[in-house]
Amino acid sequence: MKTHSLLVAATLFTASTAIHIARVEAAPTGAKSSVQVAKSPLSVAQQQRGLAVTARLKRFLSRRISSPGGKLTMNIKPGARPDLGQFSEIVIAGNPMQLKKKLRISEFSMRARNIRIDTAALMREDDRELKTLKATTSVRAVLTEDDLTTMLARGRRSKEMNLLVRFQGDRIRVSGNWNWGWFSGPVTMIGKLRLAKSAGGNQVFFDILSLRLNGAPVPSFMQNKFSEKLNPLISYDDLPFLPQIRSIRFVGNKAVLST
Repeated sequence: MKTHSLLVAATLFTASTAIHIARVEAAPTGAKSSVQVAKSPLSVAQQQRGLAVTARLKRFLSRRISSPGGKLTMNIKPGARPDLGQFSEIVIAGNPMQLKKKLRISEFSMRARNIRIDTAALMREDDRELKTLKATTSVRAVLTEDDLTTMLARGRRSKEMNLLVRFQGDRIRVSGNWNWGWFSGPVTMIGKLRLAKSAGGNQVFFDILSLRLNGAPVPSFMQNKFSEKLNPLISYDDLPFLPQIRSIRFVGNKAVLST
């Protein structure tokens, strides 16, 4: 009796679980073969929900994060229960990276692990909110003088403001024309970047050390009001998955932010 070798190798992928069809050993001709299939721990409805949550998360991030003139890397790895907002790892990187209108970063890389997001907030029709319930996130961001110019312009055109930013060691010199009602005219100021703790996490502030408007020193109360309009430069919720920035260091004419 001739024996025929039969090998079945197939893999069916679901949102979070791979179902492997077992290997069938050689069997005599005419003999019955048995195939053992590993069952997914998730129901079909849970699998479909996991796929929907993953797709919505990718759409949410893609609408808010881009790499103008560069290449954006975005890898999303679902966890055991993506239907409940569990993701094992999310990697986002770009040179440059644009986050929201005001936030342009020349070099940006982020790796989040063991993420849990609020699926109810994510799946709402308005598609406005990504609420991170838990994550371990590392970030490295490199800011140039041009990046800081965009942040200080607060969505306005920096060229129209004739805005100029120069790093001088750990100090930053800024000049330009502001037109904010009571605060209008040529401005020169010296400041520095500072990490400020808040209820949600660390934020990046621009502390003004000296400020002149129309060539004259500005009173402290006006300086404080102007500072309130500028800050924070980077809020804890500007970056996804709540990274805790713990360090600012200057390397030449760049500022390096890291967790």
